[in-house]
Amino acid sequence: MDYFFDLNEVDVQDMPGRKRRLVVGENVMMLYIEREAGTTQDHTHDVEQLVYLMKGSARFTVDGNTKLCEGGQVVHIPKGVPHQLEALTPITYVGIYSPLREEAIKGEA
Repeated sequence: MDYFFDLNEVDVQDMPGRKRRLVVGENVMMLYIEREAGTTQDHTHDVEQLVYLMKGSARFTVDGNTKLCEGGQVVHIPKGVPHQLEALTPITYVGIYSPLREEAIKGEA
């Protein structure tokens, strides 16, 4: 089992509107994502998530509650709750999921 990761050495997955790096543990995973301005994502999943917006500006909606977020803010998304992200500028963020989100690991989300 690996204990230490250098994001500069983690493979970049090039996806529509975003680039991401994935680190997976036994029961928790992290996505480091750089997303283009104007991109959106609207979905629900069966795992809990924390989003740490590192830089940029984005509109998040969680369970019908909308907030404009700037770099340095964190969004909590409970499991099974509909949520949306709209990148108002280019953004960089970290998503932490527990338990593992299999469709994200497979590159399907």
